Amino acid sequence: MKPVRWAVEALGADYAQWSVLSRVMLKSDLRSSSALQMAGSPDNTGAKVPWPIMLVYSIYGMFLAVVAAAVPGGYLSASIVLLMVSLMVAMAILIDFQSVVISPNDYEILAHQPVSSRTYFLVKLTSILLYTGIIGALMGGFATIVFLWKFSLPVALGWLVALAGTVVWTSLAMVFVYALILRVVSPARLRRVLGYLQLIMTMAIFVPLMLDDTLETVVMNLGEPPAAMLVLPSTWFANVLPLAAGSWSVTGVLAVIVGFGSLLALFDFVGHRLSLSYAERLGVMLADSRPERSRTGRNVLVTRWFSSELRVVSTLVRGQFRNDMNFRLAVLSMLPITLLYVFMSLDDGGLPDPFLHLGYEARGLGLIHFAVLGMPMILMENLFRSESYRAAWIFFSTPVDRARLIGNVGNSVTIFFLLPYLAMLAGVFAWSFGNFWHAVIHAAVLGILAHLAIQMLLLVAPRLPFSQPIRKGARIGSFMGAVLLAILALALLPLLLWVYARPSWTAVAIIVLVGAALLAPRIVTRRIRGRVGQLEFTG
Repeated sequence: MKPVRWAVEALGADYAQWSVLSRVMLKSDLRSSSALQMAGSPDNTGAKVPWPIMLVYSIYGMFLAVVAAAVPGGYLSASIVLLMVSLMVAMAILIDFQSVVISPNDYEILAHQPVSSRTYFLVKLTSILLYTGIIGALMGGFATIVFLWKFSLPVALGWLVALAGTVVWTSLAMVFVYALILRVVSPARLRRVLGYLQLIMTMAIFVPLMLDDTLETVVMNLGEPPAAMLVLPSTWFANVLPLAAGSWSVTGVLAVIVGFGSLLALFDFVGHRLSLSYAERLGVMLADSRPERSRTGRNVLVTRWFSSELRVVSTLVRGQFRNDMNFRLAVLSMLPITLLYVFMSLDDGGLPDPFLHLGYEARGLGLIHFAVLGMPMILMENLFRSESYRAAWIFFSTPVDRARLIGNVGNSVTIFFLLPYLAMLAGVFAWSFGNFWHAVIHAAVLGILAHLAIQMLLLVAPRLPFSQPIRKGARIGSFMGAVLLAILALALLPLLLWVYARPSWTAVAIIVLVGAALLAPRIVTRRIRGRVGQLEFTG
């Protein structure tokens, strides 16, 4: 511990205060299940290692290791893998760790304590790098074995240096982005700007997960990254690998110098932003900012025909869509991502008709199927957590059937979000297939499967809508978990689509699916009734 003490004190901070505050922050996060915790996991007392989300990150790390093994050349493979790690770290901070970067309440808690701004800076930096370091280690650790196996020990060690540099650079750069946004955007509009930035990052994450054949062929034929990739910080640090292998070049040396030089510059800049004085100014700015007023929505005529529980949930969901930027962006992100996947899937002028190209022959629809099955699952996870979770006290203080409320959560999402989404998708299918009924039937089948997936999620993890606080790591973990489940369902879906071979099989399959879709909410309500009684108010 002496090197750590020396480093902390060399930076002008108090080692004892830094050590205590960092440990308290870590224990508090783990005890409240807020650090890297999967959504839907029980919030038990006691510090626990969040194994579910660590497993999800490890699975992605194995995928990146496969990418590193498949892409030729250590420099090229390192550039691609580091880019994907950098995007995931940035998105993790953007989605889940905003409270780590922007914490105006810290001044009220620590101002009366003898804690210097420099110590505060190192505590905040430790908190940020702890989370992002875990993510980086899980996502890039398996690739170390690949680089050791394909090349040599110096290259593997160079990969670890490049991975650490990329993670730290990305973490500090996100703090820089937050500070820059606060300079040019009013605090009242801060959440809206961060929401749209999150939408852009979401699309950036989805694209490399599903590379089409053309892009994959181009990557496999490259010997080294094109010169244009040198504008990416991840490529700067990837140049460490050829240097470690003994392949020295002026470009490589300059790229490494730029990478670590910019890292020091970011560290100096962040040191002026993560301070108690900055937290004080931020708190004043946010306190003086008046939130934008939202129009009060009128009752939709069709909801008058709903059951009382469905009407309550629908009103809550629509109101949350108007006022909760995170939930709104989760809904709005479904459309551009789907359109992006439609564009990526347009090979030879149209999408394959699954009634004519049976089973795995219709693989050109894979990206669209992935969006239809994955997007509603991600949306559902955003439906349970909110900054206004304390308002959920009404669920626990009124004589309401909470099991029926939860059962109707899925129905509300299906009616207000999934059905319009499927109507748009059916139009795309009709234009591409050239057969209206094939398009409608296929969109309906996908919609029923998505509805059943939503009901299964409620059965596995029943939760009241918007009743849980936002946890660090919960949303990014839910996002990645939903992606994995969608990929699994995507692999099995072509087996089901063989029923399109005969009209009689198709009719029977649709009847069975419709029956299952109608019975699922009732079965879920009955099965979760006992567990719902154990739910507690978390406010």
